[in-house]
Amino acid sequence: MHVWRERRTRSAQLRASPEISGEARDPHSRRNFTAGVINGALFIFAETILDPNLVLIWFLSRLGAPNLLLALVSPMRDGLWFLPQLFVSRRMRHRVYYMDLYRRMAFIRAAGAFAMALGIWLTAPHPTEMLVAFFLPYLVISFASGVSGLPFMEIVGKTIPPRRRGVFFAARLFFGGLLGLAASGLVRLLLEERAGLLFPYNVALLFLIFAIFTSIGMAVFAMVVEPPSPTRDGHAAPLPWREAIRSLWRHVPYRLFLGSRMALMWAAIATPFFTAYAVRDLRIPDVAIGIYLGLNVGASLLSNLLWSGISVRWGHRAVLEGATACGLVSVLWALMVGPLSATQPGLAEALMGPVFILSGAYASGAAIGGLSLLLEIAPGHDRPLTIGLTNTMLGLALLSTAMGGLIADLIGYRGLFALSFGFYALALFLLWGLRRAMATSP
Repeated sequence: MHVWRERRTRSAQLRASPEISGEARDPHSRRNFTAGVINGALFIFAETILDPNLVLIWFLSRLGAPNLLLALVSPMRDGLWFLPQLFVSRRMRHRVYYMDLYRRMAFIRAAGAFAMALGIWLTAPHPTEMLVAFFLPYLVISFASGVSGLPFMEIVGKTIPPRRRGVFFAARLFFGGLLGLAASGLVRLLLEERAGLLFPYNVALLFLIFAIFTSIGMAVFAMVVEPPSPTRDGHAAPLPWREAIRSLWRHVPYRLFLGSRMALMWAAIATPFFTAYAVRDLRIPDVAIGIYLGLNVGASLLSNLLWSGISVRWGHRAVLEGATACGLVSVLWALMVGPLSATQPGLAEALMGPVFILSGAYASGAAIGGLSLLLEIAPGHDRPLTIGLTNTMLGLALLSTAMGGLIADLIGYRGLFALSFGFYALALFLLWGLRRAMATSP
C-alpha cells in the first residue's frame, strides 16, 4: 500500500512538473486562453447580428439585389479571409512575433466596420447607394481580416496546447452561442420594427452594433501575451519557399485534408440560399427570419458540447466527419421541404426549421474540426506556410462559390441543393480516406 501511494504521488508530481506540462511552462496560459475565448464570443455575437446567410441576405434581398450579389456575400467574407494568407506566410515565415501585424489589421477592420454603418445610415433609403455603401467597406474588412488571419492562427497555435485546442474553439463557439441567442432576439426585435426604427435604419443600427463589438473583440485578443515562435529542429536552414510547398504537397494526409475542406467549401454553396428559397419560393414571411436565426444559433450552441466531447475522445477528424454528415442531411431536408409542403403551404415555415438547425450544427463542427485538424497536421517549424497555403487554396475555392448565384439562376434553388449534396458526399469520402492515411502515417 505504501509503495502504491508513493507511485501515485510521484505520478502526480510528474504530471504537475513544468518539464512534463507545456501549459505549466507558460505563466500566461490562462490569460491567453481566456482572452481568446472572449474574443471569439464577442465576434460570434457581432457576426450573429449580421449573419451573412440570414440577415445580410434578407437585407440585400429587400434592396432588390440580384442572385449574383447575394452569392458574393459569404465568398467575400470567408474567401478574402483565406485568400491572402499564403502570400502573408512568405513574409512571416522567419518572424518570431505576429501580434504587431494583427493589431494593425484590427485598426483597419474597425475603421471599415464603422464606415459601413455610417455609410448605410447616410445613403438610406436609396437602394443603389446603400449597396455601394455596404460592399466597398465589406471588401476592405474582409481583406484586412484575411491578412490578420494567419497571425491569429499562429498565435493560437503557440499559446494553446494541442490537446486543448478543440476545447478552446468549442468554448469560443459555446459562449459566443450564448451571446448569439441574445443577438438573435435583438435582430428579431429590430427587423420586426418594434423598436421604433423603420427599414433601413433598423439595419443601420445592426451594422453599428456589429462595429462596436468586433472592435472590442479585437482589442481583447490584442492583450494576448505572445511567446516567440519555436525554432526549427536541428541546424539545417529552412527549405526554400517553393520547395517547402512541394514537400508539403507530397504529404498524403495533407492532400486529403485539403481536398475534403475544399469540397466542403463548395458544399456550403447552398447555405446562403436557404433564406432566399424560404422567402422567394416558399413565401415564408419575413418575421420567420428571426426565428430561424435563433434556431441556427441555438443549434450551434448546443452542438458545441457534442463536438467538444467528440474532439477529446475521438479526435478532430471525427468532429469534421460528424459536421459533414449534418451538412449533408441539411441540404437533403431542404430538397424535401418543397414537395412535403406542396399540399399545405402553411407547413413550409415549420419544415424549414430543421434546415437551419442542421446548418448551425454543421457550421460549429466544421469550425472546431477544421481549425483544430489543420493545426494538428501543420508542422510546428513551418506552420505559417502550411496554414497560409491551406487557407489561400480554400480562399480560391470560396471565391469560386460566388458562381452559386448564376447556378441558382440556371437550375433553381433545389438544383443547387442537389449539387451541394454531392459535394458533402465527396467530402465524407475524402475524410474516410484521411482516417486511413493518418492511421498509417508515421
